[in-house]
Amino acid sequence: MGPFLGVIDFFIANIGVPSIRLSLGASFSEMELVIAGYGLTYAVCLITGGRLGDIYGRKMTFILGMIGFTLTSAFCGLAPTPSWLIFWRLVQGCTAAAMFPQALSFIQVNFTGSAKRIAFSLYGAMIGFGSIVGQLLGGFLIHANLFQLGWRPIFLINLPIGIATIISASFLLKESRAKAAPKLDLGGVGILTIGLALFSYPFMEGPERGWAPWTWVCLLASFPVLWAFWLFERRQSAKNQFPLIEPMLFRDRGFVVGLIVTCIYFAGHSSMILVLSLYLQFSLGLNPMYAGFALVPFSFAFLLGSTVSGKINGYLGRRSLHLGVAVLVIGILALAFLAAPAPGHLTAGFVLACFIYGIGRGLVTSPLYNTVLSGIPHKDAGAASGVTSTMPQLANSIGIALIGAVVFSTIPKNGATSGDYAHGFVVSSSINLVMLGAAAGLIFLIPKSRGRDLPVGEHGVVES
Repeated sequence: MGPFLGVIDFFIANIGVPSIRLSLGASFSEMELVIAGYGLTYAVCLITGGRLGDIYGRKMTFILGMIGFTLTSAFCGLAPTPSWLIFWRLVQGCTAAAMFPQALSFIQVNFTGSAKRIAFSLYGAMIGFGSIVGQLLGGFLIHANLFQLGWRPIFLINLPIGIATIISASFLLKESRAKAAPKLDLGGVGILTIGLALFSYPFMEGPERGWAPWTWVCLLASFPVLWAFWLFERRQSAKNQFPLIEPMLFRDRGFVVGLIVTCIYFAGHSSMILVLSLYLQFSLGLNPMYAGFALVPFSFAFLLGSTVSGKINGYLGRRSLHLGVAVLVIGILALAFLAAPAPGHLTAGFVLACFIYGIGRGLVTSPLYNTVLSGIPHKDAGAASGVTSTMPQLANSIGIALIGAVVFSTIPKNGATSGDYAHGFVVSSSINLVMLGAAAGLIFLIPKSRGRDLPVGEHGVVES
């Protein structure tokens, strides 16, 4: 539920933008901050949130994060002005970052064998499912106008779910923390937060602002700040001062290559879904709600693929990633082939192609997380989970900004036809195929046994 709520609240707010703007009299720039503000604080705080679980206990950090998320959801739903909504969305992103990485940490330290693969499958399914459910649920709640509250139920719906999760976690979860509990590296937290904010915010706001000079200044400034963070962490490690991220993690080839593959994978998918939603609405003429329903086969296929991915990963190890990539390629080729003629209506073949694409997504997502984290020492589970959770968030922003810019450059700004949006989708598909090819090549660099469970007593081994 932690990953599910963290993801769903990003997408559910997108659907509510027109209604919120009309109700609160918000400007376009304020509405951008409602969306981007949550994504920004969420992305920059994930690594710190993961480390807090290592230090203070993963159960306690998860529950406190969920309490904060539930309360801020209520404040968002009751916000009287755009400024208050922006403020609570910023805080909500921080609370989501506290609860989200604990799920990965729990899986890493508490499960082994087939149970661990099943847990990763459920984790991956909830992330993918949340992105689709957010759009469907947001459209339904606004359309239903429950109790004449307009857009507010898209945030208030988190209250009963959050309360039930907090109660369940109190009884079901067992506390765990690093045996030699490290201290919080406040210097590292400060430098990393600044560096990630400078890096990610331009990708969130740059496309809307026409890549104004300040976006480039922020982006360029992020690199020396992140380099300073790396040097600071190396010094902390050399002095045994408990760095926020243990530099030794980046000597693990499987971890590093897995993170790069994760970035490629999520950057391509985020742009793909964006352009797909535009294709469904502007080429096929579906309204936002029906466009969301058109993605239900994808959601169901994603869950199905995630369900079997754990067992396949157990048999094939890293090779299960190649299988998933192959299915993704088939799905994307079919979608591009069917979209190219701009048929003007949703066909059964296009729905089937979405289903195949969803299966491929399910086969890749969960084993990818298992591959990245397999072999990470338990004492660094939280920090590694935070890094692993941060990469998709940054990749989503970068993918939408960069690949989206390429795609939109092919679509006329004025007088675009259904065929133009179909062509844009084909361009997006072509870029994704190239990226998947690069990812497939990189997967060969991951140790062959990666993704399979290590023998008992070898969980602290770092592969090089």
